[in-house]
Amino acid sequence: MIKTNLFVGSRYPVDRQKIKQTVARVLGEHAISHAQVDVSIVGARKITTLNEKYLKHQGPTDVLSFPQHDRGQLQDVPLPAGEPIHLGDVVISFPEAVKTAKRFGKMVDQQICFYLEHALLHLLGYHHDDH
Repeated sequence: MIKTNLFVGSRYPVDRQKIKQTVARVLGEHAISHAQVDVSIVGARKITTLNEKYLKHQGPTDVLSFPQHDRGQLQDVPLPAGEPIHLGDVVISFPEAVKTAKRFGKMVDQQICFYLEHALLHLLGYHHDDH
């Protein structure tokens, strides 16, 4: 069972089903069938605050991922029976998604799912310098 805990501000019109399908697809492609992920769609102030506080980068960004475990640790986490492992949190900036989607001629939901896929790979332990 893949569980997506979705937190979306009421003023951000997103396709919740598409987000959940993206999570299930990406995790399935990596042979993960029993996990949960928290996905938040936020505004510019929130993403800026998180970016500055946790990554020490100034200003807003498009997406942040906060892995719950290091790569290779997923099997070693003790959980109650039947409870899916929590992979971590993904935070996506709705305003950045709108800007980028407009620039590339994409739908906003497509851009959000692109960011989501990228962040999920980080939660699974893949990083920009991996080959």
